Amino acid sequence: MIVAALLLIPVASGPAAAANVPVTLIAYSVEWHVGTHSTAPKPTITVSPGDVLQLRIENHDGMGHTFTFPHFTVNDTLTSGSPSAPFVIFVNITTSTADNGKWQFYCSVLGHTTGTDPNRDGMVGWVQVGASNPPPTPGFEVLFVIAALGIAVVVARILPRRKK
Repeated sequence: MIVAALLLIPVASGPAAAANVPVTLIAYSVEWHVGTHSTAPKPTITVSPGDVLQLRIENHDGMGHTFTFPHFTVNDTLTSGSPSAPFVIFVNITTSTADNGKWQFYCSVLGHTTGTDPNRDGMVGWVQVGASNPPPTPGFEVLFVIAALGIAVVVARILPRRKK
């Protein structure tokens, strides 16, 4: 009975529900910011596998940029804008467990970033899909617990018989 309950717990709990994750990403002073100009540049946006990242991307700079995100095959042009009249695009990215990891996005305009994927510097940011340090996947531990319970049952039944 206990063994059956232990085996059914992962099945009964099921996967976590996916969510829509709205984020405003702002190009300002040749940096990416989340939400406002005053947030730290080079942001990391965290989502869970299965979530839909709903990006509203605004260009507040008086020059053009790109939103380039190779992992999700996105490469969109951002025409110049300003804080009072930003140029805006929308990008929806549906994640999956295959996307677990940390993925870099950047502006591909010459001089706005340096280096190569995935280690660019400059006008960059990241999307973290899933935990950055995922917990270990249950494996043999479950088998050891089941085996220990089985041994305990066998010992409990054999020892009383030997005393007779």
